[in-house]
Amino acid sequence: MRLQRCVIAALALTVALAGLAGCGKKNEEEVRQYIKTEEAGRAAKDKWMAAGADSPLLPEKRAGFQGLSYYPVDPAFRVKANFENIVKGEEFVIQTSTEETRVYVKTGRLTFTLNGKKLTLMAYQDRSLLYAQGYGDKLFVPFADATSGRETYGGGRYLDLIRPGGNSVVIDFNLAYNPYCAYNPSYSCPIPPPENRLNVAITAGEKNFHK
Repeated sequence: MRLQRCVIAALALTVALAGLAGCGKKNEEEVRQYIKTEEAGRAAKDKWMAAGADSPLLPEKRAGFQGLSYYPVDPAFRVKANFENIVKGEEFVIQTSTEETRVYVKTGRLTFTLNGKKLTLMAYQDRSLLYAQGYGDKLFVPFADATSGRETYGGGRYLDLIRPGGNSVVIDFNLAYNPYCAYNPSYSCPIPPPENRLNVAITAGEKNFHK
């Protein structure tokens, strides 16, 4: 049984934690610390959602707020992706939840393997923020998957990345989060374009918000 657990842990770490190899107490501790860190981040977000001055929750929803719903933290959903930088990317219009439109720029192509399937997501930047201080290296990755509209928000979920200096970047789907319009319909949220709709179930990150 110990050998079986060791093999399973090693397989997860091979995908999830770059630079780690083999199996043993060090790797098991890495996994525990990773999960602990992810869970601490979720607890901090719950606290902000309940009491933060800029929380998207409607005032009448805060009093009974019991925390957001998540899939258990799973290191297998932390994957290394090939990053193809797109210079002078194409501008295109993204639809939003309020039928407004926003112009984004295609900034990078992310290619990775998850559960044996090769997948691709596009990374974008809001055209209005391209030259804004603090936003130059931030990438926006909206996506939908086979859980969307079932276990997760029907309008898709988001990931935030920092543009890498090289040709690889880590995608952590455990950090996938709902747009603000999942909690409050007054917000206008970008809807993932067709090219970012995955035909697999991403059972990681934030689930549907139970109102």
